[in-house]
Amino acid sequence: MTQTTRTIAMINSDGKSAPVAADPPGVITRLYELRLRVLARTPYEHLFTEIGTLEAAERALADGCDVVYVDTFGDYAVERIRALTPRPVVGAGAASIQHAAAEHASYSIVTVWPASMGYLYDERLSTTPGGRSCRGLHHLSEDDELDRVGRSDGVKARMGRREDQVVESLAALCRSALERDRSEAVLLGCTCMSPVAAALRDRLGVPVLDPSAIGLAAAQEAATDPTPPRSRTGAVRHSGLAGDVVEAYLVAQQQESMWIDDCGVCAITPTVN
Repeated sequence: MTQTTRTIAMINSDGKSAPVAADPPGVITRLYELRLRVLARTPYEHLFTEIGTLEAAERALADGCDVVYVDTFGDYAVERIRALTPRPVVGAGAASIQHAAAEHASYSIVTVWPASMGYLYDERLSTTPGGRSCRGLHHLSEDDELDRVGRSDGVKARMGRREDQVVESLAALCRSALERDRSEAVLLGCTCMSPVAAALRDRLGVPVLDPSAIGLAAAQEAATDPTPPRSRTGAVRHSGLAGDVVEAYLVAQQQESMWIDDCGVCAITPTVN
């Protein structure tokens, strides 16, 4: 009997070149790039980050993908996507918080992003089962780091190169968090921190949880679950609207004249079909 292949649409918020783990048999993970990327510096920009994410999910659903996985701790647009489809929708943030709470009595979140973006973590922790097990949120950077996003001297690029200085700075922050919070584990606060997760585990000798790996594993589990998709209580009347909004924006900006905040995570980039 031929096995049915199921497809995970990984909304590539982090700009990865590939998923962090291999697919199990019968599952294929397909990366979907964002045509509109906006760094969610504040709740205002967060709205447009969600629109860009929702548009990518609309494309994935139109292609018939079986599971949608949003590869960001912020879980951008996850609830909006769930309103569109009965198919499983997984966000790295909620998946990793639930995993951390299930596996450990307490944990601390350590993120490379500044305290000004703490609203994202407050929202995830307050709305996700297991959020109360988090004993502290710790930020590596100051606000000026946001101006280096997408640059070679930015913290994301430095983690990608696994530079000793940034790994040691994160390890020191993790040690401080564990001691201060008296917690059992560290949950990394961004999917862009995957490249340094193993190095931090080696240095710390405690569980260091990678939200990108945890979120992808949850999506893979959903893809192999034989349970039929849940029924949807009501149909969205304006499906496809996010795509129309993004297309109109890109056309209006005429690409070459648009403002570019070149970011491999969540910034506006001039990408069209």
